[in-house]
Amino acid sequence: MFPKREFAKRTLLLFSILALSINVFSQSLDCAVELKDESKGMHAVMSDCSSIGTFSLGGLYNGGWEKLTYFYPAPWRGTYITVAVDDKLYASSIDPRDGILMDQYLSSKPSIEANKVSVSWMLPERISVTESLELMDNYTLIHITIKNENPGKDFSVGARIHLDTMLGDNDGAPIYVPGDGLLESEKEYSGRDLDFRYWKAYNRIDSANIIATGVLNGNLTYPDKVVAADWKNSSKSAWDYQVTEGRSILGDSALLLYYNQKALGRGAVREILTGYGSGEPVLKKVTEITEIVLSDLSGEYCMGEEAVIKADAGSRIFFSGSIGLEIKDSRGNVVWTGVPQGILIAPESINSTEFLFTVPEDVLYERYSVSARVFDESGGLVDEKSTSFSVNASLCGITEEGGQGGINWALLILLFLVLVAIIAFIASRRRGEVIVKKVKHSEKVILSVYNNSEQTLQKAVFIDKIPEGAEVDILTLSVKRRGTKLTLDLGTIRPGERATLEYRIKGVNVVPRAVFQWSGGEKAST
Repeated sequence: MFPKREFAKRTLLLFSILALSINVFSQSLDCAVELKDESKGMHAVMSDCSSIGTFSLGGLYNGGWEKLTYFYPAPWRGTYITVAVDDKLYASSIDPRDGILMDQYLSSKPSIEANKVSVSWMLPERISVTESLELMDNYTLIHITIKNENPGKDFSVGARIHLDTMLGDNDGAPIYVPGDGLLESEKEYSGRDLDFRYWKAYNRIDSANIIATGVLNGNLTYPDKVVAADWKNSSKSAWDYQVTEGRSILGDSALLLYYNQKALGRGAVREILTGYGSGEPVLKKVTEITEIVLSDLSGEYCMGEEAVIKADAGSRIFFSGSIGLEIKDSRGNVVWTGVPQGILIAPESINSTEFLFTVPEDVLYERYSVSARVFDESGGLVDEKSTSFSVNASLCGITEEGGQGGINWALLILLFLVLVAIIAFIASRRRGEVIVKKVKHSEKVILSVYNNSEQTLQKAVFIDKIPEGAEVDILTLSVKRRGTKLTLDLGTIRPGERATLEYRIKGVNVVPRAVFQWSGGEKAST
């Protein structure tokens, strides 16, 4: 037992700390601009006093507002952006030791317009930066606009988004990465390792009831690097962060999105967009295939290219069995079978298994279906999921490579001539076109639009219909469903860009055509 005097001191100290925390929280609320929309299920709060532009996000779960980032519903300096201009690093937060605080360059205080809150800075180089948080259906769109307003100089600019994740009461929110499972320690993803369309965070590993989803693809800006980190260390650095192998993230997790520096000419603008909001759990069954990840996000490969395919299997209980992969061509012929690999899955865990498939050299155009299957110890099928990828010669260049096995030059020249003719034919027909495709393989439907024209498509939108009685699981965020109608607002699609809408459908074999509309026209899918 403590002496009475010591007990009194400790009690007084505890109440002092509590009072200070309440005061800091109250001041944070006084210095906040907030935007809340129950119909969209999202709440964004931005600081407008100090570390201006730092923010926190919340989501609506079962009628109550829950934390998606730390310190919600007050803004937090641990969730911030960094803008790199040549060799200088400007940060919206005071936390990073090597960053220049952007407060002194504020040009427009946080303000609300329609369904977004925005703030702007003018950096000394005459680089304007605008950060906005826009409430969408079940997620918040984080949007950074960087413009070079210096009439006499070009710059190299990039950005980093630092999210201090907190789900419900868990500051060490577990993070799930498709193709890598649930992370317990720091991890960096770049190059070929950066092959996933989304990531998730949980309030707990077992029986999670608050789940957030970070969206990377679609009509957003795909990052150059993603880092899952321990916030206590990552928050101190404005840009470079060295991952420490084995360092746990389960005490205080954070997610860093990097958009590398690129040349920004005079008058040029760079847009960076990513999404973060509510989501469904990865595990919906006791044991199942949770995801199939392709090494090429576009799902398109060249002849002879190696496709790395990862299959994730998860279980709520201890599971011992195997996982296998099968690939079929468009005629239903099995062209490759991956040797089933044994797996052991701990309760409430997800394991990832990698398979390698080399596209045949003589295949110019083909669409392959991929089926991943998980089996129990007796060989019984437990779960199966499918996806697809294609081989498209028009997207590939042919190079002559020597080899120890020798080359059939006659066949190579013939293939080259055929390829040239095909490319010329496609170019003559598709030059300047907007190409809209709808593909269904097994249960998965993929809508794609390719802007091969020289114009920017404004007010772009996908409109699709679901047959009556079909069961649908929508994989793309921000899709609005009204009865049997699906709508996805794509905004602006620039020349050379592509946008997709994906969902799984059960109970039907034939799906109707979709329609892609923009301010200058309309086109049905093929």
